[in-house]
Amino acid sequence: MPQIATAFQEARLRPWLRDILLPFWATTGFDSVAGAFVEKFEPSGAPTAEGYTRVRVQARQIFVFSHAAVAGYSDTGLDCATRAFAFLEDHAWDRKHGGWFHRLARGGAALDRSKDSYDHAFLLLAMAWLYRAGGDARVLRRAEETMNFIEIALGRSRGGTFDGYSEQQVAPGSALPLPRRQNPHMHLLEAFLALHEASGDPQWLTHAERIYGLFQRYFFDSAAGQLVEFFDRDWREMPQDGRRLREPGHFFEWAWLLHRYAARTGDETTMTALRPLYAWAWEKGVDREGNAPCVAFEALDPAGNVLAGGSKRLWPQCEAVKAALAVHEGFGDDAALDQARLLLGGLFATFADLGRPDWREQVDRDGRLIRPGMPSSSLYHLYLATAEAVRVLPQT
Repeated sequence: MPQIATAFQEARLRPWLRDILLPFWATTGFDSVAGAFVEKFEPSGAPTAEGYTRVRVQARQIFVFSHAAVAGYSDTGLDCATRAFAFLEDHAWDRKHGGWFHRLARGGAALDRSKDSYDHAFLLLAMAWLYRAGGDARVLRRAEETMNFIEIALGRSRGGTFDGYSEQQVAPGSALPLPRRQNPHMHLLEAFLALHEASGDPQWLTHAERIYGLFQRYFFDSAAGQLVEFFDRDWREMPQDGRRLREPGHFFEWAWLLHRYAARTGDETTMTALRPLYAWAWEKGVDREGNAPCVAFEALDPAGNVLAGGSKRLWPQCEAVKAALAVHEGFGDDAALDQARLLLGGLFATFADLGRPDWREQVDRDGRLIRPGMPSSSLYHLYLATAEAVRVLPQT
């Protein structure tokens, strides 16, 4: 593999977080009139003039600035996070039925009152870290109310046994929305672990254990060492457009989460999945040639053939860095540190710049931009990958 990252200066990461990335998103990235974060930036570089925001975007930004305050990277933006949560409580929380609406107008009016598990996962994650940052017990109570809604409105059971969550709330007796995905369950696991760490309440670990059970039974193909993405109502793999998809970014994301799960529960069975997931994605999913090396592909098939024309998106690069660091911490594997540096080199050579707060969202196989503009939701991935690198890599 080209040694693109041999000269990568990880000591520059903390100053970049503190002085460049977070200040931009707490100022230009925050709509002080609405009291909410900017939904996205247009190709011109200007904040979007479109009059909506997705609730999950607000939740992700709340997480970023709360985590940054707790981790000591920066308290810049914590006030913005607090204001954004108040905006959500005022406008997105369904006072009559519980749960959170999907999309709001910039002024707060509900544009889409649907409720889905993916949004709720990030709201729980945001509340876990906002509670840790500010200690407001009311935030934790709202998380508990949110979980009650999730269990009642989205929870599924079969023969009295937990069977995961519905993608969206549907009327009683209505068909389960398809396909079922591992992705919202993965992020619910992330949120449950964060809430357990924040509160110490064992209920959150119980919820996490149930998600891990789904992972063992359905999501992880242990024979192939692969993560399955899409399912029918009975948790059988469901091809999309005639293809079985494998997303290296999610392999990496699960590897990092399995490490966190083991740390909180002491359950070392995660290691039997963590290592093969990381190994498959590292071997099959990371480009080693062309003009954008050390960068993960968006999608493959189970044989490792590249799909989506070799497209590469920002978020899988961030998850790859986190996973390499988790392999190092979980197994004492120093080679994984070198891989993390290579992946950081690819990330900052192709998508981001340590002198700027913006990024490129999606490129083709050779690194040419194919998705102009910048969705704010990707800050969650970029921030956390950088924060984990600062935490784990030696800062010399």
